[in-house]
Amino acid sequence: MNPDTLQKQITDERKLEMQRKDKSEAHLYMMLKVYTEDQFYGHQGNDLFDMDKIKSRDFRILKSLNLSGVMELLSDSYGYPIDNMRIWPLTLRTNQTNRPTTLEVEDAEKTVYDIAENDPTWIVFLETADPECQKALPQFDKDSDVLLFLKKYDPKTKTISYCGHIAVSITQKIYELIPLLCERGGFPEGTPLIIYEEVKPNLTEKIQDVRLQLDKALDELMDGDILVFQRDDPENDQYELATAKDYFRDLYYRIEVLLCDKTNLNDPGFTLTLSVKMNYFQIAKAIAAKLDTDPMLLQLFRAQPHRDGPSHPIRCAYEGTLRDLIFSLKPRTPNVKKLYYQRLTIKINELENKKQFRCVWVSNKLKEEEMVLYPNKDDTVAGLLMEAKLLKNRTLGNNGSGKLRLLEVISNKIHQVQQEDVLLECLNPVGTKTYRIEEIPEDQLDLNETELLLCVAHFQKELFSMFGVPFLIRVQEGEPFTEVRERIKNQLEISEKELEKIKFAIVLLGKTSYITEDEYRVSIKDFLPTSGGGKSFHNPNL
Repeated sequence: MNPDTLQKQITDERKLEMQRKDKSEAHLYMMLKVYTEDQFYGHQGNDLFDMDKIKSRDFRILKSLNLSGVMELLSDSYGYPIDNMRIWPLTLRTNQTNRPTTLEVEDAEKTVYDIAENDPTWIVFLETADPECQKALPQFDKDSDVLLFLKKYDPKTKTISYCGHIAVSITQKIYELIPLLCERGGFPEGTPLIIYEEVKPNLTEKIQDVRLQLDKALDELMDGDILVFQRDDPENDQYELATAKDYFRDLYYRIEVLLCDKTNLNDPGFTLTLSVKMNYFQIAKAIAAKLDTDPMLLQLFRAQPHRDGPSHPIRCAYEGTLRDLIFSLKPRTPNVKKLYYQRLTIKINELENKKQFRCVWVSNKLKEEEMVLYPNKDDTVAGLLMEAKLLKNRTLGNNGSGKLRLLEVISNKIHQVQQEDVLLECLNPVGTKTYRIEEIPEDQLDLNETELLLCVAHFQKELFSMFGVPFLIRVQEGEPFTEVRERIKNQLEISEKELEKIKFAIVLLGKTSYITEDEYRVSIKDFLPTSGGGKSFHNPNL
């Protein structure tokens, strides 16, 4: 056997044997999960940290190990002398908070499994001495002392800063802690403070009388209680969340919402943490800050309840809250709260007073471009053309007239030129009907009695199968068709050789009459509509 193959086989067998051994001895071990104070910094929520976001340091230990053995293991792992460390088990209180609590071990030989009350996972906070002091942790009297954790709130930035922990006598008065709190919070000595107790989610109580002892000021004083303090400043009132109580109340109502771009079907979106009490403009402001845009230039949409995708737009005058927008949907994936947004070129309040009009812009080179305009809902074609001119003014041709027209196109044939006094509500693009806007060529502005605008469309073999971009040209009574042919050639920008491949026919009511180019002279009556009003065209096709 190849030596390398033999070595690999031996290694694999050893690994398999170890796995068998671990499995057979698994019942002898438990998991010790350790959190240290370094992991509390930066936490912006309730309690001291979020177990779902902060990873513990895990140790697989024998259930039969006693507390001394655990301390030796931690001393080796963290590099602290045993006297410079203290274990505080993390306990889920009845009010659903997770706080460190006193470790009571009367029997030194009691196993860690018994200490953890037969739980295969023991979660603890490891208190360590300041490494710069090189002193052992002071003694802690579980009957007369209490372990407190400190947080500072800044209403200007709406942020929480972790400020360490203290072990003090339960008889100490609240005001006696103020110098230490000022030092921990980075405030000048003597700064007036407001102090709160963080009791549980959505319950943060202000300590009204700082002359009281801790055991009188705090309801049911326990190890692991949290004090939150902030500067007592009249300017706080100008901020959205002026007090720590406001902050934690707002925190209680926050949810994560997925925001997706409505115009991009494959957009993975981004997540924002928002309060379910937010109104429309507060939601839009938060989204706009993320997108670096004006909140008035965003339109929001609900998510559809039964399939992925945006539903109807949400009006900016919507009086409900985010809770109404999210929780009334009952989607298939209830854990995913989703809204859609769309960037706008005009402000949302203006947009909602306007009509969205989708059409096609055609350049003097017959290049098509989709265009979305927002005229007023009660506007006419004239107002629509004015909107289009504002949008396209820089791209108008140098030799053009500067005036625009709206054409109704059905199945690649120009049906009619819409009059400027027609109300937009009368225009209905359905089926193959579309609307197109273009600049009127100079030679088509003023027509006399002997002139006509003629629709030119394209077909190949089958008359009903029109294609390409139709256009209008000016023709005059009695002019040779060779002149018309030349204008069509110039409009299409094709060579004489290419033009020779094209046949011309007059199509009227589905009937085709081919033109003898050298003999035919334009007769206006050949192109007049047989029925209908306005500028309707039964179009010749190329």
